[in-house]
Amino acid sequence: MIVPARRASLLLALLLLLSACATAPSPGRAPGGAGISTAPSAPKTLTIALEDEPLNLATLLDTGSSSAGEIRHIVHSRLAKNDDRGNFAPELATELPSQERGTWTVRPDGTMQTTYKLREGVTWHDGTPLLPQDFILAFTMTLDPDLPISQQSVARQISEVTAPDTGTLLIEWKNTYPFANAIIEDDLGPFPSHIFSAVYPANKERVAQMPFWTREFVGVGPYQLTSWTPGSELTLKAYDRFWAGRPRIDTLVFRFIESPSTALSNLLAGTVDGVGPRALDFAGAISAKEQMEGAGKSPLFVVQSANWRRLGVQFREPNPREITDVRVRKGLYQAIDRTALVDSLFGGYAPASDVFVAPDDVRYDWVKDSIVRYDYDMRRAEQQLAEMGWRRGADGAVVNAAGERVSVGLWTTAGVEREIAIIADAWKNLGVTVDQHVLTPAENRDDRFRVSYPSFSIATFPTSFEFTVSYLHSTGCPSEQSRWRGNNRGCYQNPENDRLVDEAKVAIGPADQQRLYREIARLRTDQLPEMPLYFVINLTVFREGISGIKGAARPRGGLGWNVMDWDVRT
Repeated sequence: MIVPARRASLLLALLLLLSACATAPSPGRAPGGAGISTAPSAPKTLTIALEDEPLNLATLLDTGSSSAGEIRHIVHSRLAKNDDRGNFAPELATELPSQERGTWTVRPDGTMQTTYKLREGVTWHDGTPLLPQDFILAFTMTLDPDLPISQQSVARQISEVTAPDTGTLLIEWKNTYPFANAIIEDDLGPFPSHIFSAVYPANKERVAQMPFWTREFVGVGPYQLTSWTPGSELTLKAYDRFWAGRPRIDTLVFRFIESPSTALSNLLAGTVDGVGPRALDFAGAISAKEQMEGAGKSPLFVVQSANWRRLGVQFREPNPREITDVRVRKGLYQAIDRTALVDSLFGGYAPASDVFVAPDDVRYDWVKDSIVRYDYDMRRAEQQLAEMGWRRGADGAVVNAAGERVSVGLWTTAGVEREIAIIADAWKNLGVTVDQHVLTPAENRDDRFRVSYPSFSIATFPTSFEFTVSYLHSTGCPSEQSRWRGNNRGCYQNPENDRLVDEAKVAIGPADQQRLYREIARLRTDQLPEMPLYFVINLTVFREGISGIKGAARPRGGLGWNVMDWDVRT
C-alpha cells in the first residue's frame, strides 16, 4: 500500500518520538540497557555468632582458640586449601605440584623436591606485594625454638625453602611426605616480611607481643580486619584487591557469644544471621531449625561429621584376656545397635560408623566396598561369644569356659556417660557384667592411668590422617619410655597393619593411596582392634536468605574456606 505524503510525515514523527522514549535513559537506568539499575545496591552484611573470642588470628602461636579456625581462612590464604569433603585445590599457588608435570620429584633416597608457582598480583591487606620471602620467613620462624609457635607438623619434614625467582618456591623435603603437594597448614604462613623485618630476628622476645597477631592483623585473604572490640565482636571488610575478585558480601561481623542459649535467642531475634559450628549445642541447633521452619522460613541448616567416636580395646594387659580374641570383640560389637544409639543421642542426624572414614568424606568412596560390616544381631552376637566358650550360666550371667563370671570394664570421660550406659545395657542383655567408669579430671590428666583401662574405653579422635590411619601403629603404643604417651592407647600390635600404615605415610600416587586406604579399612574392620561407633556432628544454622555456606574444611579448617561463594539476600 502507498502511504500519502502527509500521513507518512506524521507516521515518521510518531516513530521518532517512540524511539526517543524507548532509548532515553531514565533515573536509575543504565544507558543502552533498559531495566539494568545503576543505583548502588545496599551493602551486604552478615553477622555470625562464635562460641568464643579468638586469642589471635594467626593460629601458629600457642594461644589459639577454637573460633580462630572459623576466621583464619577468611582473612588469610595459604599455598593450598581444602574443602568440606577433603578435596585439595591451589590457593596462593597457581597449581598443585605433581610428578606428571615434573614439579614433584621423589629421589631414590626418599627425599623430595616440590615446586610451587605463586599467583601474580597477590597483595597483603596494606597493599604490599606477596613475595616468596614471606614463605621463607614463616618457615624460619616456625622452626625457631625461641618462638611460641605450636604448629610444626609440616615444617619439621622440610629441610630448606628457597626462591629461585620472585614467582617460585622450591621446597626440599627430608623424607617422603604424601601431602607435600597441598600444604594447608600454617607452617609456611606466609608471614609479612615487610612487617616482621623490624623485629625478627633482632628482637625475638617482642614477636609474640606484636599487635600483628590480633588487632593489627594483615593477611592475604579475601577480607581484612577493620575493628575488634574485645569481649564483643570483630568486623571484617571485603578486600577490594583480592586476587580472585571482590567477595559478594561487603562486611562480616563475628560476635562472641559463649552461652548457647544466648546465641539461640540472638539467632531467633534476628540480631545475628547465623551461628558457627559449636556455638549452639545439638538441642539448640535443632530448636532453631524447627522454630524457623514453624514460622514458614527455610533456614540454611548444615550437618557435618566432625570427630570420630569409637571403642578402644585393651591389648597390653587385657582383663578379661578373651577380649584379644576377635570372636569376642565381634560378638560384643554386634550387640550394639549403633543406629538406635545415634537416634537416641542425636535424633538420627549423626551417622553411625562402620569405619574410620566419615560418609561425607571424599575418601569414603575409596573404602566403602572393602568394609566388613556388622549389623545389630543379638543372636549372632551370642553365637560369636559361644565360639569362645562364653555361655550363659544358670542365673543368666555369662561365664567363661572355666565357669567364671565374665565382667568387662567400660571407661569414658565426662560428657559421654549416656553412651556408655547405652552400650552397657546392650552387653548386659547378653548376660555380660559391665563395670562402668567415668574418669575424673585428675585421672584423665594422668597419662599412665588413662591408658590402663582393663577392657574398653570410648575415645573421640579428629578425622585427620594421624588419628585415623596411622594412630594404631605399634610405635604409638604408650610405655614408660614414652612417658605413657601415644595415640595407640590400647597397644594394638599387628605387623600387617604396621606395614600398610608405613606405606600409606609415603604413598604419593592417588591409586596407591586409595589401595592402601581400602586395605587398611578391610584389615581394621575384619580384626576390630577398635569398634567404630559414630561421628560426632557439627550443626551450623543460618536464617533464610543466606546461601553458599557449607561445612568446615576437612581435615582441618573452618567455614571460611569458600567465603567467596557466600551471599546474603534480605
